[in-house]
Amino acid sequence: MGAGLTCENLGMSEPRDGAPVPSGPAAELPFLPSGVDVEQPPRLTPSRVVGAALSLLLVVALLIWALPWATGASWAGILASLSSLPAWALPAVLVLGAAAIGLEAVTVTVAVRGARYRTALQGHAASAALALAVPGGGMMGMYLLGWILRRTGLAIPVILTGIIAASLVEMLVTSVLIPLVGLGAYALSSLSAATGPALPGAVWAAVAAVAGALIALALTSLLLKRSVLTGLLDQLGQIMPFTHADTVLEQRDVLLATLRTRPAGLLLPTMAARLLQWVALVVAIEAVGAQVPLLLTVAIFALGRVLSLVPLTPGGAGITETVGAAALVALGVGAEASASAMLLLAVTTVAVPLVGGAVGAATAFLRAPRSSPSTP
Repeated sequence: MGAGLTCENLGMSEPRDGAPVPSGPAAELPFLPSGVDVEQPPRLTPSRVVGAALSLLLVVALLIWALPWATGASWAGILASLSSLPAWALPAVLVLGAAAIGLEAVTVTVAVRGARYRTALQGHAASAALALAVPGGGMMGMYLLGWILRRTGLAIPVILTGIIAASLVEMLVTSVLIPLVGLGAYALSSLSAATGPALPGAVWAAVAAVAGALIALALTSLLLKRSVLTGLLDQLGQIMPFTHADTVLEQRDVLLATLRTRPAGLLLPTMAARLLQWVALVVAIEAVGAQVPLLLTVAIFALGRVLSLVPLTPGGAGITETVGAAALVALGVGAEASASAMLLLAVTTVAVPLVGGAVGAATAFLRAPRSSPSTP
């Protein structure tokens, strides 16, 4: 934190770890739009339910028709390959998927000051499942996470700034670091092989993802500059009545303090979660009896994470498996084995988050709520 920026002059209390937490008049954010209400759980509207059903049908269609078409496999062969998987394969990817969710929840615990790990795990799992199951469910998932955290008595500003911090970390890791690592692995594998692997689409997809994420991060960084944000708030005050500029600036300071004082705690758990998901890909390839150089498995995993950002289906489900299987075929893996490996990986990246999130959401709704959350 810069000189002169203290908890006292920001109107905050000082917790045991020395990080500022809002208190007093800034304990709530009255300027938030009416649609942002973490006091109530998000509700699935009929249009959302229909959208989720249509997305599910699209994912099923992609897996039933596009996966065999992209790989040249038949479903009879894919099912035979799946049935011949070693006994350890399914438990291994299940454990890796659960561990990845658990590590991501550590980032949430670090980002949301005062959050208990159990609550963060419950909320993050439910949020991730909603993002995977419902089109546009990412924002609804954030509301659900906020509602679950709010029921423990955390102040709304603490929750919102923490969720923003965790989201920025996710953007940095998934949209910048992983594509860059994938590009590096692809380049190294091309240099070390007599003929480089033919995955040109993966290169351009990674470049586009990195470019888009860097632009978004640059704009976010610009917006978080105090002078820029102050100017925007002044202009907003000239257009419409707005008397909460000081509160907005205070939350900006808290957010930056979180990012500056806890970079390792925020980044490392999410990076470790992605590492476990890559391990799940390696395990899946090994389980089907294929051999792919480790550098190329990194490139394929990075391609899958980039494709998960495609808004055609929630979380890129169906698209990631189809393109990943086609990439494995291009690298010389058998058609049925390629499809089976990507379906096995989907247990880690799709099935475990969905089931775990459903359990987390169910326990959150079944647990008796407190009569009124207290505000620190």
